[in-house]
Order: sequence, then C-alpha cells, then structure tokens
Amino acid sequence: MVIYTVLPLCLLILYSPTLLPCSLPYSPDAAPSVAGAPGAPISVKAFDINSDYVLVAWKPPNTTNEAAITGYFVDKRESGSATWSQCNDASVRICKYPVHGLSVGHAYHFRVRAVNSAGISRPSRESDKVTALDPAERERLQVVIKEDDLEGRPTDMHASEIFKSYIVLSWKPPSPGGRAPLWYIIEKSVSGTGAWQRINTAVKLQSPRYPVFDLEAGKKYQFRVYSENLYGASEASKPTDPIEKVDEHGVPSAPGQVVATRNTKSSVFVQWNPPKHPNHLIGYYIDASLVGSKAWAPCNHKPYKFVVHGLTPGETYVFRVQAVNIYGLSDESQESTPIAVESALTTPSAPHGITMLSCDGASMIIAWKSPKHCGGSKINAYYVDKRDADTLAWKEVNSAPTKTKTYTVDGLTEGTFYEFKVQAGNLAGVGVPSAPSTPLKCEAWTSAVPGPAYDLALREVRGDSLVILWKAPVYTGASAITGYIVEMAKKGHHYHPLNEEAIGHCYLQVTGLEAGAEYTFKVKAVNAEGVGKASQASEPVVAKALPGTQEIQCGVDEDTGDIFLSFEACEISETSNFAWSKNYKEISDCPRVAIETKGKHSKLTFVNPDVSDLGAFSVVVTDTDGVSASHTVTEDALNTMLELSYNIRHPIVPLKHQLNYEVLEKGHVRFWLQCLKMSPAVTYRFIVNDKEVTSSDSHKISHDVNTRVIQMTVDHFSKASEATYTVQIHDGRAKNQSSLVLLRDVFKAVLKEAEFQRSEHIRKQGPHFAEYLSYHVDDDCTVLLVCKVTNTFSRTCYCGYRYQFTSVNSTFFLQFSRKDQGHYKAKLSDDRGKDTSVLSVGVVVSLPLLFLSGSSASELVLQCTPEGIRLQCYMKYYTEEIRTAWLHKDSKISSSEKMRIAGTAEMAWMQIREPSEKEKGHYSIQIMDATKSHTRTFDLSGQDRGRVVGGLPDVVTIMEQKTLSLTCTVWGDPSPEVTWFKNENEVVSTEHAKITLEANKFASLTITAVTPEDSGKYSINVRNKYGGEFVEITVSVYKHGESPPENKPHLSPLLSFPVILSFYFPHLSPLTSQLSFF
Repeated sequence: MVIYTVLPLCLLILYSPTLLPCSLPYSPDAAPSVAGAPGAPISVKAFDINSDYVLVAWKPPNTTNEAAITGYFVDKRESGSATWSQCNDASVRICKYPVHGLSVGHAYHFRVRAVNSAGISRPSRESDKVTALDPAERERLQVVIKEDDLEGRPTDMHASEIFKSYIVLSWKPPSPGGRAPLWYIIEKSVSGTGAWQRINTAVKLQSPRYPVFDLEAGKKYQFRVYSENLYGASEASKPTDPIEKVDEHGVPSAPGQVVATRNTKSSVFVQWNPPKHPNHLIGYYIDASLVGSKAWAPCNHKPYKFVVHGLTPGETYVFRVQAVNIYGLSDESQESTPIAVESALTTPSAPHGITMLSCDGASMIIAWKSPKHCGGSKINAYYVDKRDADTLAWKEVNSAPTKTKTYTVDGLTEGTFYEFKVQAGNLAGVGVPSAPSTPLKCEAWTSAVPGPAYDLALREVRGDSLVILWKAPVYTGASAITGYIVEMAKKGHHYHPLNEEAIGHCYLQVTGLEAGAEYTFKVKAVNAEGVGKASQASEPVVAKALPGTQEIQCGVDEDTGDIFLSFEACEISETSNFAWSKNYKEISDCPRVAIETKGKHSKLTFVNPDVSDLGAFSVVVTDTDGVSASHTVTEDALNTMLELSYNIRHPIVPLKHQLNYEVLEKGHVRFWLQCLKMSPAVTYRFIVNDKEVTSSDSHKISHDVNTRVIQMTVDHFSKASEATYTVQIHDGRAKNQSSLVLLRDVFKAVLKEAEFQRSEHIRKQGPHFAEYLSYHVDDDCTVLLVCKVTNTFSRTCYCGYRYQFTSVNSTFFLQFSRKDQGHYKAKLSDDRGKDTSVLSVGVVVSLPLLFLSGSSASELVLQCTPEGIRLQCYMKYYTEEIRTAWLHKDSKISSSEKMRIAGTAEMAWMQIREPSEKEKGHYSIQIMDATKSHTRTFDLSGQDRGRVVGGLPDVVTIMEQKTLSLTCTVWGDPSPEVTWFKNENEVVSTEHAKITLEANKFASLTITAVTPEDSGKYSINVRNKYGGEFVEITVSVYKHGESPPENKPHLSPLLSFPVILSFYFPHLSPLTSQLSFF
C-alpha cells in the first residue's frame, strides 16, 4: 500500500499478489441498493466544532462505471441512539456541509449518502463521535462586569466557507465576555443599500459560526454580529466585506500524461503529471482496462492510498487517472500506452542444490538447480568457480559460459576436497553466485550400483496428483540401469517408495495426494547389482493447482478436419515458451506434428495421425510457476476423431428427410426432401432413370432456403412415370444424394392414388357431394339418411334411388327391420358434371337401435287387463328381432296361452291369463344388445293385488231414460282404491252419475235417466300397492222405439315407428330442390 502526496510527477505502484484475469479486486463497497447508484462516500469527518455547529466534510467515491454524482445528503444521530435524521432537505454538490442547531454538550455521529441519476448510494461509514462544545469555554476569562460594562463586542467577522449552496459566517467572541452566557444576533444587508435585517430570529445562536443558505444568486451581501447576555447587547461588529455566493474553484483539471512501466510479473508503475489547476486537490482515482475490452475497472476506492490486485501476468493493460477535490472528480486523463504485465528486467537469482554426479579421480561432473527467479529474461549462461576446501581464494572454472546445468570440472587432484559455486546470467547481466557447495572429495567412483539421478522436476501439480521427471545418472555402475524407484515424504513424515517394481522410464505420475499438503521426492536408479544412491531431494511442493489452471483440450477442427491438442496457459511471461513432449520426451522438429503458439495459446496439430501417435502428450510453459498439463491419446479416442475428421474433410449435406413423394389434390405427384442445413449457394439436380430432368411446365423444380426443402412436382403422373428418382445436392464442399424407387406394386399404389385425386378434382369442378350418404339414429330411434352437397346452382338436378326395396311409403317406413336393408343412391348433375353417392344399409344400422333399446328400457310395470295382468317394459325402440327373455323365479318362460309374450314398437310385454297363486313370485326380462344384457325385474310375491272378482259385463245396451247400474265386487289386501273412467276420462260422482263403495268390497256406478250422451267405453281401475286390475265395459244407449245396436269390440291401432330419409343441400333454394325415392 502506497501513501503519496501531490508532486510535480505522481507515482503509483499497482501491485497484485493474486491472478484474476477479468477484474481488479480492490476492497469495494457493498453492492448499491439501486443498480447504477454511486458508491458510498468515504472519510467522513467533522471539523470546526462549536457548541451548536459543526462542519462535516468527506471525499467523493470513484464513479468508474456509474453516472456522475449530482449531490449529497448528510445524516446525523446522537450517540447512544440508533435513529438517523437527515440534515439537509436539498442535496449539496460539494463535499462539505455545515450542520447547526445541535444541542450543547451532546455527542453526535455523521454519515453521508451520494446521489446520481440512478438513485441514492448506501450510507458511508459514520464519523467519529464529536461533542458540541465551545472550544474557548475553558479559556473564557472569569470576569465580573457591571450592568453597564458591555463595551466588548465580537470581532473579525468574515465568511470562512463560500459556496453556491451556502456560506458560513465566523467571528471571534468578545473578550472579555463576562460571566453570564452569551448568544449572538446576526444581521445582513444587500451591499450598498444600508438596510440591515436580522437573519437568526428563530435561533438563539451560541457558537461563533452560522451557515446562511437563502441568499440570492448574483447579489453581494454584508454581515455584522452582536453579542448579548442577560445584561444587554453589545455594539455590532464591523461589517464584513461584500460577499457573493459562488463556487470559488470547481473540480480540478484533468491530470496530464499517464506513463506505465514494468515492475513485477503482477504489478506495474503508473506515473502521471499533476493537473494544471489542482484547486485544493485531495488525491487521485486510477482506472485500468484490458486492451481491447473497453471495460474499465477502478484500481482504488480511496483517492489518497490504495493497493490494486488482479493484474494478470502476461495481459496488456491501459490506465487513466482522475483528480479529486471537494467539488468532485475531474475529467479522465488520456489513456496510458498499453503495457504488458511482466517483471522488470533484472539479473537472475542464485542457482542452488550443487551436487556431484560422477568422479574419476581427476575430474568431477557436477550439477545444480536453476535459479528460482530468472529476472524477466531467459537464462543463457552459467559460470562455475572452484576452490580447495582449505583455502579462501576462488578460481574461475569456465571463462566461456555453459548453457546446461551440468559441467565437467577437469584438472583436479585426487584425494582433495573441493567447493563449487555457480552464477547464472541473462540479458541484464550475471546474477549473484550461489552458496558454496559442501566439500566434495575428488575420488574415483568404483561402486557397482548406479550413481544418483538428477535434475528432478515437478509438473502438472494438482490437488491430488502430480508428475515427477528426472534425468538418468551419469554414473551407471557395473551394469546398465534397468529402472528407477521413486520415494515420497509428506512434510513431517519419512520417505517411502511409491513403486514396488522399478519403472523403466524417467517419469512417474503420482496420485492420491492430500490437497494442500507439502511433499518432497527422491529417485534411486536400479541395475543388476542393486539400488543406487538416492538423488537430492526435490524442491518442496504443495498439492494445489495454480489459480486458473486449465487442461489440454483434444478436438477436431470444424473447418479443416485437423486433429489437434490445444492448451491455454493461466499465466505467461515475456520469455515463456511452450515445450511440448510425447511420453515426456520433448518434441523437436517432428514431421508428424505442427506446433503453433500465439499469446497464451498453443496448439499441436497432428499430420496424418495413426496408431503411432498414441501416448501421453504434455506441455510445459517455461519461466512460470509451473504451468503445465498433459493428455493421453487413446486408440478409441483417436478412432472417433479420425472418423469425425473424415466427415469434415469429406462433408455431406445432412438430410432431415430422405427423398419422398406426396400425391397432391389435382393428382400431381410431388417429390421432395429436406436438409438439416442449406446455404443460398446450394445446387442440385433431379435424375429419373439415369436421365437428368430440368424444370419445365410438366416438371416444376424448386427449393426454399428457409425451409431447406428441394422439390419436383410432376403434373401428369402416368404409367410412363414408373422409374427410380434421384436428387444430387452440392452445397459448398458438402454433397449428398437420395433416391426413391417407384417400381411394380409401389408404383401402382402411387398411380392409383394420383388417378383417384385427379378424378376427385374433376368431380369437384361440378356439383358434388361434400359428404356422402350416411345414416344417423336419433334419440327417438329415427333412422336418418344424410348427405351434404356443394357447388350447386339452381339448374342442378337431384334424384335419389333405392334398389332392392319394393314397397314405397314416401320417406317414412313403419319400422326399420331387415326388410329395409338395401342400397340407397343419390345423384347430382348439371352441365358441369355429375356425382353419385351410394349407401348400403344392412344389419349394421340396427346396432345403434339395439343399443338404444336396451339402455332405454324402463322398469317393469303391472297393468290389469280383462284377461288378467300384464307386465310391461317400455323402451325407445322394440321389434321382434331384438333378443329378449322372460323369467319367472329364474326359469325361462315360453310364450303360451297362459303366459303370452309379445310387444309393440315402444314396449315388450308378457300377459298372464287368469293369474293364480302359483303365478306369484319374481319376474324379470333380459334385453340383449350387441355388447351386454340389460335386466328389469318385478316382484309378484307379496299380498293380494287389487282386482275385480266379478259382476261386470263386457257390453251393456240400455234404452234412454232408464237407470244404469254397474256393480261389481272388488278385492285386495290391503283394500284397493277404485276409480271409474269414461272414454279414458275419470268420472266424478254427481247426482246423475253416482259412485259408491260399500264395505271396501262392493263398487258401483249408477247413472239415472241415461241419454245417448252417456254411451261410451267405461272402465274401472282397482289397485293397491301390490298391483291392480283394469276392466272395460262398453255402454250403448238407444232411443225409445229403436232396435238395440249391435256392439263390436274396438281395437286400438298399433303405433308405427318411422324411418326418415333426408338430404341436406347447403346452398340450394327449397323451390329448386327435388328429391324422390323409388
């Protein structure tokens, strides 16, 4: 964190220990309550504290991406209270505000909220506590003055703060001021008028500060002040000079040129020239943007000190600066020149880990580890010095630099101990030397086991795994090296081997690590004689991936079909290289791959890949903190990518639907296919029996890019159209074809459909049936034959025919039964054409009637008749063809003289003649339709029903003016009710026709002085809850002198059930319609 003041050249260090690619994470305020509202103001403090007045000041927030701030609100609260109250009704534009009207001796906190066009910010942090006290209270002279001793008056009246929003008047209290408390009276006058007006009439002012808000703009004012106590008022102070309400300075001008220079791999130096008009400068705000993004992020949220995080190594940034004062923020400076975040160029740090790899008694081979810091440039030289262990003087070993990390030191004396140190060099120069090695004895190695492996490197470090690599020992021992044993030690633990069997290569993937734990590794070489000396321990490594680490992606280029491996580094430096390896052997000048690197991306592309390219491919980004990754290409994955590559290099036009046909309304046949993708540049051709067909009147060929449909319409599809149809498509480099074979039976079916559609089209040119003849059964079981015609004129003729039907009864039939089956035909014709509709009416028409019969059957009812009783079941439709069964006590009843079974068009009934005791019991009828049976029941097993035992004749003939007495005996248990009827109308007892019932047994109807009008059909209905009986008597009255008439029984005609045939013509006038049946 850097604290600075405004100097002629301003310097800012932007430093970032984190690696965040897209943002600059400083300590931001909480998210605003309204989107786009400004951040909270900062550094709220109270100054010029008096007994009832303080001046609150603050610093504006940075508005990198928000609208400009238009004002501020100041809030206050008393210490110990949680309630905030707003001090200013209207927002103020400057970063100061005088708060008056405080209570003497009370402690207060203040906070500020910023306002812009989007809304109000969150409140700032509250100020430190301040107490409203007069600063001179403790120094006031304790002088007793007389009643007339009021010569002291306030002095030095002036404006301490002058802004457009307000001014603050300040003065010095009178000295001495007396023991009694003072207060002040302030007056103002428009300059030059001499007229004075008191301005604090409602406020008893006790401190020598007072803010004035209601001054008119453009006018100059003078002010004076009186002091007053309980003894009286002093003289007025001297008036102030004329004061005008203006902003004296305004915001600073923009800072000058901004220059950014390299510092470290995650920070830069930012310098700029100060503004020409600082206007009481407070500090600066700095913004940064990735080159090309046009998105600015704030680097600091305090204009005077900050630390900026998030500069991504290798990324390029530009910077801009704004100056800040109490009036707000200046315009932005010009942008700096782009700068890549890289370390400043310095010499490398010291190499370390010097070890001996072999010795023959006259020379040693030594090795060392690279410097931890390369200094921002590739290390291109190492220099080795030596000395005897018992001397202090160092001698140069190699005057010419070596680029490898091993060196053979010759000219040594056997038995002598030597020390070595190494220096690394880069473009900036030679770095500091390493620490001296431990003394190494020059003594020939004769051991049979191998020497130590060296140059251990840790790659692909993740939370649970890593890869360790090493170089084979220089000294192999008595026999060739056969493998290696790798040992690992967790921090605080002993080393233990990771592999039981020696591995034959110089790398090992280590898995099962504990995330965040620290590990070190050693490697031992093995030959036939045994296990050799352990290598130096590796550098400690923490099992944790670098932030932003990505893995190698394997894929196929969608344009070229090339199979590739791609890697994006999370960080790079200016000197970084991408080193690709296969099975951890570096790839260099290999004709099987091509490597392309641009910025943080590197891509390895295979040239004619095959099984020889299987294996583990890895990449290491040099001069970084270990950025590396690997990917294993397996045979299955390679085969999948080869197939995809072939499809890309030999593209096809993908089809959603293959070539198909559709028979259109006029008998035209449309051949079509639909592609999944199609460009406007598509070309195609139709081939029929190996001959290309071009678009013509008979073969219309077209396509639609929006629907991706290619089609050919054949106007006249005939026997000559039998063929194989093919479409060949080319769209850019992609192509495809689809064929459709229309031969033999398949062709015949298409031709038949085309001819039918053609005839239908011709038929519909004249009057025709829109709906052909069909039948419909109404709820009342009327069978209705219906059709609908269209395209008719007044000249259209209509006629209907019915074959195999001989009897004619207009359009109604007594009943629909098997005899009504046959063929019904209707015909339309005029000069435009004709149409015919035929309906075959068979047993199938009876099915809906059967359904209606069974489902509409009523419960069984009892009806008394002269012969006995009748059980009746009413239904909407009944004929003898409907299957029914009557049962008595679950035994089927056959029709006989005793029990007769019959029916009418609306009911089925069973007549029981002269019922006796044995006819008592449970009766039921079963009605079977096409799918199920319907059962209705009646119980005759109760007490005696009401009935007429005897006494009534069937026919009565009587002369007029005689008395007619119809008397009978009735019976039933319980006693029945008796009702008399004449011509089916109930007879009411009168003097002329008197009804009696004696002892619930003898019923009579007596008519005195009968007349011919009394002739008719009389009946008696005797009924109780178990049933009853209905008996009819025919009465004929003849005149005196006439012969008695001969009476014959009158039978009621059976009801008939109609079948209606009708036609519906939607556009036909009733006067022109003709319909006839034969």
